[in-house]
Amino acid sequence: MNKNPAVTHSAAKELAMFLFCSTVYRLFSGALLVSLTWTILNQNEGGYWPLALAIFCSFIPAFITPAIIKRLAIRMNGRQMSSWFVFGLTALALVSGVSRDFTVGLLITNLFVWLMIMSLEASLDMWFTQLQRGMDETKVRRISGATTATSQAALMIGPLLAAGLMPILPGMGFSLVLSGGFFMVAAICFTRASLPTVVTETDQVVAPAKLPLTLFIPMVLIWPILGAFNFMLPVYVSNHGWALFELGVLDAVFGMGMALIGVLVIIANTGRNLMAYLSGLIALAVISTSMWLLMPDTLLLKALSLLILGMAFGGARVHIRVAIACRYSEAAVGLYVSRANALATPVLLLILSLQLAMIENAWLLPFLLVTLSVGLLLQTSATRFAQGHSRGEVVSV
Repeated sequence: MNKNPAVTHSAAKELAMFLFCSTVYRLFSGALLVSLTWTILNQNEGGYWPLALAIFCSFIPAFITPAIIKRLAIRMNGRQMSSWFVFGLTALALVSGVSRDFTVGLLITNLFVWLMIMSLEASLDMWFTQLQRGMDETKVRRISGATTATSQAALMIGPLLAAGLMPILPGMGFSLVLSGGFFMVAAICFTRASLPTVVTETDQVVAPAKLPLTLFIPMVLIWPILGAFNFMLPVYVSNHGWALFELGVLDAVFGMGMALIGVLVIIANTGRNLMAYLSGLIALAVISTSMWLLMPDTLLLKALSLLILGMAFGGARVHIRVAIACRYSEAAVGLYVSRANALATPVLLLILSLQLAMIENAWLLPFLLVTLSVGLLLQTSATRFAQGHSRGEVVSV
């Protein structure tokens, strides 16, 4: 491990830049996604089909994301890719304002927004992998907890930002605010010099057979869980006669739960007892499901249930991120994440179909999927994989 003070200082600055850019990007993307979801839901007087179509089409870009990441990785590192993808969101935020009164326009805009977001998630994981190179796994887990806490806090505030600003910034006003925020992040990423890249790692990809299914399946389920949650929440809010404020609060507390688990990971040093950590996540998922099913339909109790669910889901994402970042190269991480996103699309289609068929109980699926994901991560192969000390086997691409 390089102990050169200049290199260490550079790495610290790069980490700070990563935290800032990923946090602010998620703040504005959370606001943009909630505004799109709510606007689409209200285009057809509360009909659910446009919303279901929007959520499903959101994941169609996942099929081409692996090819995009693989091609761009030849010429760019994760930070450089992230800057271009955020530039794309800058333009799309403006388009969302222009098309706010047209359902088809909103659906197309939503499709391209998700193309940028899915590509960004892969490129940010690549950037994170580059940052953690040479660190021990416990430190990586704490850094991952910090990024999860800050990012989810931003996602928590994003829906509230939309709920607060949309009524007072009619027309293009809200879209201009979002576009300005995205442009700032993109410009900072674009002008910031990155850490040197190790050529031998960017030219290699981990052999696919070496990634355990008990880890890969939860990776595949990440986006379907979010899609199922994004469908069930507006439906639940609309059915109960609530408004955008309640939607923003419930969406925000789910993100708050993910932020809270990130803070707990930093404090508790969970890398030393993964079995206890993952068992605790399952307990949280079961408690959250029981609360939603058995407690009265009040905003406070539903918010508490989603807070706990967010902790379980966020904890699983922290575990997955550290497991792959500590084992594979930057290019391999980007490829695995994009492949998981591609496979997530047919899974999401099945889940949305089930939710439409059982619309009154559409809430149940995201809760069960979180429990399933953590259960798979608890399996011996996934836990042993995450605790390993050697990097994954690689093959040339």
